[in-house]
Amino acid sequence: MKERVSGQITVFLSLILICVCGLLCGLLESARTAAARCYVEIAACSAMDSLFSQFHRALWEEYRIFGLEHFEEQELEEEFAAFFQAYADQENWYPFVLEDTQVQERQLLTEGSGTYFLQEIVDYMKYGIWTKEWSETDAAESLRAVKEAQQTAELSRHMEIQTKNAWKLEKCLEDLSQCLREQETHQREAARRLNQEDGSGFCRKAEELIDELERIPRLIEKYEKQADAFGQELDELWQEYEGKKADLGESVWQAFLQELEEYRSYTDEDGARRMQIAALSPQSQDRISLTEAVCEEAEEVEEYIAQWEPEDEDDELNESALWRPVQQHFAAYQLLTFPAQAGIQDKEKEGLLNKLREMADHGILSLVLPSGAQVSSGLLSVENGPSQTVSYEEDELEGGILKKALTAEYCQVFLNHFCDTGGKEPAYEMEYVLFGQDVDETNLVRTAELLLLVREGMNLIHIMGDGEKRNQARTLAASVVGASGLLPLVSITAFLIMALWAFGEAVADVRTLLSGGKVPLMKSREDWKLSLEGLLAFAASGSMEGIEEGENGLSYEQYLTVFLMACPHTQLLYRTMDVIEMNLGREQPGFRLSDCAYRVDMQASGSGKHVYFSLGLWKSLMGGEDHVYPIQTSVSRAY
Repeated sequence: MKERVSGQITVFLSLILICVCGLLCGLLESARTAAARCYVEIAACSAMDSLFSQFHRALWEEYRIFGLEHFEEQELEEEFAAFFQAYADQENWYPFVLEDTQVQERQLLTEGSGTYFLQEIVDYMKYGIWTKEWSETDAAESLRAVKEAQQTAELSRHMEIQTKNAWKLEKCLEDLSQCLREQETHQREAARRLNQEDGSGFCRKAEELIDELERIPRLIEKYEKQADAFGQELDELWQEYEGKKADLGESVWQAFLQELEEYRSYTDEDGARRMQIAALSPQSQDRISLTEAVCEEAEEVEEYIAQWEPEDEDDELNESALWRPVQQHFAAYQLLTFPAQAGIQDKEKEGLLNKLREMADHGILSLVLPSGAQVSSGLLSVENGPSQTVSYEEDELEGGILKKALTAEYCQVFLNHFCDTGGKEPAYEMEYVLFGQDVDETNLVRTAELLLLVREGMNLIHIMGDGEKRNQARTLAASVVGASGLLPLVSITAFLIMALWAFGEAVADVRTLLSGGKVPLMKSREDWKLSLEGLLAFAASGSMEGIEEGENGLSYEQYLTVFLMACPHTQLLYRTMDVIEMNLGREQPGFRLSDCAYRVDMQASGSGKHVYFSLGLWKSLMGGEDHVYPIQTSVSRAY
């Protein structure tokens, strides 16, 4: 009996032990399976890290941009699988078989309107590797100043044109005044011939007088057309002013309004003068009729004298009595006079002022390049660059002015420019980012023109706010115009002189910048270089030699940085990509940033092997399969 009970207990305990062992094995397998999944995730992350460790070395070393170069998604999948397989090959408690890897998504450096490339730049710049020169406030203020300067220079150039139109109007009046003086000369000579009883001589002079009188209506018509065009262009200029008011500071806006009122005053006073001038046309017709009538009378008198025959020897012909009525008739001729003085008196200075702006038409580089400077003739191979794949009219990227400032500073650090070519061609990389031309010289010319425009605007703002310089300009204007009948002509000529003075100073500024010097964004009196006498000397010689270079303010590359901040952000990013791709392509032909990944999302799938269920009874119960449960993981990695 005791043996039977003992056997039952043994069987019972064996069954309990089997259950306990099964429970323990199940718990252990469950824990191991959870750990296996963690192991697979670790393996996937490690494989992705290994994959991204193959970043393009030259791209990082030269431009501090991370990018994983590849050509097809399959290449990424195969390399990822190779790194992943190393973990599957280990003999440990977590056996599994890798069955498939698949790229779920990849983000290239050239995608996302430049967002991913921008993130690489920001990551590099923001960690203090490079000291930021521009705060968000400074960048915004500089951009506002540059924009105001551009608008100021453009408006002033329009006003220059109107001043020269006024000069053309005065030239029309000069021609008319000269015609009236010629009329007076011919009339006096004709009267002298008539008083000498020289009928033939009178008629010849009368024909010359009539020719001058017939010119008067034509000159008046020319003057009226010029006056009408001048008035219409002033109206258009006013509308343009209204459209750009928001871009100008209040003080600059008020200064422009004051100058525009001077143009209005000129046209108002010219309107009264125009009525007097218009009256000359019918008056000239009256003089023509009178002269023709007197000429006919003179011919009749001469004919009578030629045909007269005395009836007897004592008859004498009283010729003076015959000529007297003709002389009295011509004495009724009243000279046509100009109602007011007009024109430019100092033709030499007028010519110099006209020459100043025309100098830029003969080549801006000839004006601003330092002596001995050589211009690169390099060609940029960017026809298939990243910038060709996007439109710069896309919405601005998020991040505001600060990210744009960081991008512009990045260009300042890594790209070459005229003052620092790095001894290679193409050399003007920052200039290319600004203007996108494939010829170095063209980009430099466009940059010099922009520099000249901005400096001209800033200089004009300074002059308009400096009473002493305004008075100097008005004094010179008075000497140019002379004793003109219209006082506002002095004022609008003074504005032309101020604008040209700003232009001449801007030429000196750009020369300084291209020589490696510095120029303040907004000048003080102490920073000013060019006098009015120096301006006229510059116009006469065409040379800006001897101007002292400045040591305070912004350098050439810093001006370019401000200009880059004013560019559309997409343009700034993609043209920078063009330069990087072009330069790295010299050492690695065919290199493309569009082959470089910024981020990759990868999915891996396989099956795991049960360890505690893989022997004996459990294996037979599970159908003899070693790998029976699926494993799937996803991993995402970005630089």
